[in-house]
Formats: sequence, C-alpha cells, structure tokens
Amino acid sequence: MKPLKPIRIVLLFSFFFVGCGTISRGCAKYFGYDEVCVDGVKYIQFTSGASVKYNPDGTIATCR
Repeated sequence: MKPLKPIRIVLLFSFFFVGCGTISRGCAKYFGYDEVCVDGVKYIQFTSGASVKYNPDGTIATCR
C-alpha cells in the first residue's frame, strides 16, 4: 500500500469539513429547524444560520 500524498490528505480533510452541518441544514429544510448540541449548549439550526436555544425562564439550554 502506497503512503498517502499530502494533497490527498488535504482533500480528505477538506471534504470532511465541507460536510459539517449539512445534515442539520437538510433537516431544517424539511422540518423548519433542527436542534444541535455543541460543547454542552443547545443550538437551533435553521437553513440560513443557527441560534442559541433558550429555556422558558431565559437561561441558555444545555445538553450532554
């Protein structure tokens, strides 16, 4: 097996980072929004962006 050339490694990582968030935006397209957990904080993903989710009492929603 030949070792990966540096350009192949860069391409591999590029495709990985391009796909980040694609699934959540796809869900938001069909359902209106999607909830995402990042570093213990819940975010609401919309097709055009994201926002922190707040609890009814005004505190930031957390998750595991």
